[in-house]
Amino acid sequence: MEKIVFEKNRKSFFETHGLSCFNDFFEYRQGDMINRNTRRNVTLLKLSDGEHPKTFFMKRFFNPHFKDMLFTLRNFGKICSQAELEWRNANIFLDNGIETYHPVCYGFRSVCGIERQSFFVTEEIDGCCLLDYLMDSWKILPPADKEMLVIKLAKFFRKIHSAGLSLPDSYIWHVYMVNTSNETDDYEFGMIDLHRMQIRTRGNRPAAMNLGRFLFSLPEGFMDAHLQSLFLENYLNTDFFGNKKAFIDAVKKWEAKISKRRKKTVTSLTS
Repeated sequence: MEKIVFEKNRKSFFETHGLSCFNDFFEYRQGDMINRNTRRNVTLLKLSDGEHPKTFFMKRFFNPHFKDMLFTLRNFGKICSQAELEWRNANIFLDNGIETYHPVCYGFRSVCGIERQSFFVTEEIDGCCLLDYLMDSWKILPPADKEMLVIKLAKFFRKIHSAGLSLPDSYIWHVYMVNTSNETDDYEFGMIDLHRMQIRTRGNRPAAMNLGRFLFSLPEGFMDAHLQSLFLENYLNTDFFGNKKAFIDAVKKWEAKISKRRKKTVTSLTS
């Protein structure tokens, strides 16, 4: 069985570029592959919309693990493809007013109800990776702007957790500064890599784990003791229920635990 689902008004656009059936997408070779492993790869596509080029990202999945299929069952009550998983997760984010990549289409090929291959296409985010921004601008930001950025980050994570969502991959390199047309603000935060997102989470343990991973991933030179305290204070002051000290202790334990398991992508803003 093969199936493709398009966001409204998108099907005709891709058809004009020769992308209409499953194989058109899955066998597409004109883009630039920017990431790959044995189970998936990511390709950058540049397609023209009249005079204006548009950039998309396509993630292709191959023969998922059985545990990946069980994960979709736990989250959605049914087994679905890895592409549909990301499609659903992105739309859950957006439905809760949280920015992420905007889905364009997804497709899958299955045999006897078991996924063999799938793909997921998103629009390019209008904004930059937070880590890239910090590398370029953190040193020259005024102290008040640094504090405001950290406060907005805290409220961003609180918004995610208040929606009952947990992101085990809450590392700084997955956080984006998304441009807005809001007159009172020029950006809001968003998150990518939602593949392991969990929905309808309860209690504060998943949130503590998320924040522990986030703090672990921070490069040296970003959040000093004052800013980290400001981050946690603002996170806890926004509809948080529970023992605040116990929660902070749990965050720190997770941070220490993750630091023993893996290396940071960027260790310092000067590296």
